[in-house]
Parts: sequence; structure tokens; C-alpha cells
Amino acid sequence: MTKILFCAYDKPGHIATGPNAWLQRLIPDLRNRYGFDVSTLFIYNQRQEDCPTLTFFKTNHLPIFTIDNQQIPYIADQVKELLRIIKKNDIRVLVANLVIPAFYAARFLKPFNIPVIGVLHSNDAFYKGVIEKFIIGKPEEQLTAAVSVSNYIHGIANSKKTEVIHKIIPCGTPLTKKNAHRESEQLKIMFAGRLEITQKQILKLTEAFLNASKQNSQLEFSIYGSGSQESEVKSLIENFDYPHKVCFKGSVLPSEIQDVMLKHHVFTLMSDYEGMPIALMEAMACGLVPVCLNEESGIDEIISNEVNGFIVQNRNLDYQEQLNLLQKNNEIWESLSKKAQNTIHEKYSSGIAHQQWANILRMYLDNHVKKISIPNTIKLKGELLYYGDNRKPSTLIVFKKQCSNNWMRFRLFLRPRARLRSLLKK
Repeated sequence: MTKILFCAYDKPGHIATGPNAWLQRLIPDLRNRYGFDVSTLFIYNQRQEDCPTLTFFKTNHLPIFTIDNQQIPYIADQVKELLRIIKKNDIRVLVANLVIPAFYAARFLKPFNIPVIGVLHSNDAFYKGVIEKFIIGKPEEQLTAAVSVSNYIHGIANSKKTEVIHKIIPCGTPLTKKNAHRESEQLKIMFAGRLEITQKQILKLTEAFLNASKQNSQLEFSIYGSGSQESEVKSLIENFDYPHKVCFKGSVLPSEIQDVMLKHHVFTLMSDYEGMPIALMEAMACGLVPVCLNEESGIDEIISNEVNGFIVQNRNLDYQEQLNLLQKNNEIWESLSKKAQNTIHEKYSSGIAHQQWANILRMYLDNHVKKISIPNTIKLKGELLYYGDNRKPSTLIVFKKQCSNNWMRFRLFLRPRARLRSLLKK
């Protein structure tokens, strides 16, 4: 049976991330429902037991490989370790997902006819760099296939004719037999995701929640997630000098998020950009009405304004007007809720997405793969990707740095008074 390797990153607190929630659903389904021999490589930081997705895979006895990002920090060395894993375990298909060394591995796997499939989850500077380098860049570095989660990203990735195969597959979401319902005049609004300024604009979202709560006491807001801005979010809520109903609720596991969503009525995103947000699909599957900010993404592909939700033009007056409308008119809320849920059932369920992934993987099951050889030295060239592209310094730079450090130690040795001042500074 053809062995397939998916790649992912993980670290402590890495719970509120759509791509990892997607893997927790896709990989077991590919193995159990479709019979694929799928393993997952995790490049992780700190302790394995503190990494949520890695722990999920271990707990559910799903086969994994690991690379410690602290022990092997440089991308070139991670590429080499990945190639060793592929060779030792006879991997025939590599799904790079969003993992940098897996993208770079394409150049070394191409001569042996091992396909590399990239997944484009967003349209930020990182993914635009991936497109420039690995999709429309030099032929020897190009991926075999690229899967975009939205039509918008697909349009960017497919802007230049190459041999890369392009597919559009949203990550999808599980369906639920339950649906949100209202029992009072209260309208409960939620956000779930990463608590970050870049992309998510979580502080502006928190301010929008507070201002809307100030204007209408029948609106209740909840913020779920984790990230670098958690303390800032809490501080904004605690220090808002006006009565409000905005609460920070912390992280929720992917397996539990829809149970939480069913207790709400509206889902909000106010990001600068998105791909095809998994949390948005999860919420709509539960019957929550999406009220999201207009931006460059797949949001307007899934939300038809005033049909199955609202796309607002700003975080203030327009946002508040749509919430007030939903709060006061339950018939409108019920109509949008039902259509939001139908949208997911018809186009964006996990079942539909996983079937499409199975179809792609089947394309490569009969590939004739040559025996892989690993180069002694791996040199990565060209511009760095926007983040995470941790290149090993050249031998010359290391030599210069060592010479500088040795020269300073030598000077301190020759000058006792300077050595004393150095010690006193410590």
C-alpha cells in the first residue's frame, strides 16, 4: 500500500488553529473510511506532551514522526531529516501542508518521482512567498500539486501557467444534527480563533464587541481562543468604563467547539484577511448566523450577504446595525440561520472535503517511485519566506563570528582591568 505523509507544526497552546483542527478530522477519516496508509510528521517546539495536536494523534494511536525544532533548528537540517524519514519508511506521497522544510524538500524528491502537495490556507505574505517560490518559481523547485482552500487563493496561485496541478478544497467541517435556537430576546455572539493582532485584529474585535454591548444591553459576547494577545484582551474587557456583557472564555478543543457554538446565535470574524475560515464553517454548520467584516478572503464565497449572513463594511455602525436587526427580529435570524446551515451541508462538509482529498491522493497511488538518495549537503537558495525560514549561517559567517568572539576573549586576557570591568558588568 502506498504510504502518505502529511506534515504539520505544533507547540504548547497551539489549540485555536484551523489547519491543525482540520488534520485531526482528515487523517483519521483517510485511514478509517478510505483505507489510506497515512502518517503525520510533526515539527514541534518544547515538550511533546504539551503539544495539543501531537497529543491527540498519540492518544488516538495515529502513526506519527517528529522533528524537535529546538534540537534541529535550521531548515536545511530539517529538510535532511525529513528526507531520511521518507527514505527509511518508503513514503510515496508527501503533503507539505504549511510546513517550510516540506516545501523545500520538493526539489530533492522530484528526481525520484515522489509527489509533493502543498496546501494554501491563507493569502498572507507567507503564502504569497510560497506561491512565488514553489508554484510559479523555478521548475525544479515547484510542487507537484497545490490545494487552495478558496477560489480567491486559487486565483493567485494559478496566475501563471506551470505544470503544477491546482485544486480547490475548503477544509470542511463536521455536520451536526443539532442547531442553535433562541429562547429569549438575548442575542449571543461569539468569536473563536487565535488571539493575534496580525490577521485576526483581535483587539479591534474586542473593542467592537464592547462598543456594541454598550449600545444594546440585549447583546452578549464571548471570545474563545488563545494567543499572544490574551492578556491584552482581558485588560480591554476589565478596564472598559461602561456596563457591558463581553466575556473571555479561553480555549476549546476542536472536538468540543461545536457543542460550545450551539449555545450561541451569531459568529463574528473581523480579520484583515482569511483563507476559508474553519471556525466560520463550524459555526454555520451549527446554525449560527455569520456577521463578518468585508476583506480579501474566501468569506464572500461562503457568505451571501443578507441571504445566509451579513458581510459588514466596518467594525462600528454597520456591525452594530446588523446585530440590532438580528436581536430584534427573530424571523430574520431564523431564516439566515437555516440558510447558513444549508450552505455547509451542500458545499462545505467534512464528508465532501475528505472525499475530494481522497480523489487527489488516488492520483498518485500507482506512481513508480525510484529509490531515494540523500545529498550530503543541502543548500537552500533564494529569498527567505516571510516567517519561519530559519536558514543556517554560512561557514564564512560562523568563522567570522568565532574569530570576533575569540579576539574579544584574547583582549580581555591581555587587559586585566578590562577583564575586571567585564566581570563587574555581569
